[in-house]
Formats: sequence, C-alpha cells, structure tokens
Amino acid sequence: MMKIVIKIIGNGLFYGIAIFILCFCIGYFNGNMPLKNILGISTPIALFALIINGVMYTRFTKSIKILERITIKIEDFESFIIEAPANHLIGGDIVSGKLCLTDKRLIFKTHQGQEFIWEKSELHTMVFYPSLKNKGGEFTVENEAGRKLMFEVDHLKLWKNILLGN
Repeated sequence: MMKIVIKIIGNGLFYGIAIFILCFCIGYFNGNMPLKNILGISTPIALFALIINGVMYTRFTKSIKILERITIKIEDFESFIIEAPANHLIGGDIVSGKLCLTDKRLIFKTHQGQEFIWEKSELHTMVFYPSLKNKGGEFTVENEAGRKLMFEVDHLKLWKNILLGN
C-alpha cells in the first residue's frame, strides 16, 4: 500500500507544485488577498491536483522497466533500426508498449503482447508534435488506407530524424 501511495505522489508531484504556484500567483497578484488566505486556498487545490493526476498516471501508465522488457522479434531479411517504450492510440485508448522500427516495418507490441505491424513503404505523411515538458512528444503517421496512427515516444527528435531520413 505504501508503494502505491509513493508512486501516486511521485506521479502527481509536478502537477501539484504547478497548480500551487498558479493558485498562489493568481491570489497574490490578481486577488490582492492576504498571504494566510492564499495559502489556505492554494494548498488544498494543489493537493487535490497532485492526487488526481497521480492516480490517473499510476492507473493508466506502465513502468518503463516493464515496457523495456517487451521483446519484438524481427524477420531474418530485415535489420533493426530503433526501438523504445511508447504509447499508441488504439480505438480511442492510449495503450503502453514498445515501438520498433526496422528497415522494412514499423512494429508496436502492447504490454499485453498484442502486435501491430505496418509495412514502412505504406506509411506516409508524418507529423511531429514535441512535448513542452520533456524531450518526448507525439507523432502521427498516415497509412495508405488513410488511417492515422498516433504514437507517443521519448526522444522525439531522434525518431523524427530516423523516420524522415535526416
């Protein structure tokens, strides 16, 4: 139980601090409220944000250690380029797993073992969206059928350079 509480606090800490600072600034600069009132209002709001975000991240994300242990087998005729833990939008849900790029295919394997495979030659129109808080971000790829595939990865710039051939 204590591990779960620590994990929730760790996952929500950034958001709790950010919300506290935001509430404090609004109260101090716009509300001209006394410091005691600002702290009395900002603290519970920040704790609520910390808990809610911590619970959501703890519930819906998988540990990097679990994702790194996922193995993706490639065929003898292809060569490995890059693989990393990633999230993929499947049917409106974000699913954690591992993304692998070979010279022939893009492969995503979920943490539950389900594999999705796309031929690299069928992938077009790549759009990259960097994250504001880290080096990661999202990218979308459109296949020949016009379906958009969305992936979230760390080190987005590396994926972008490899996928675009830079």
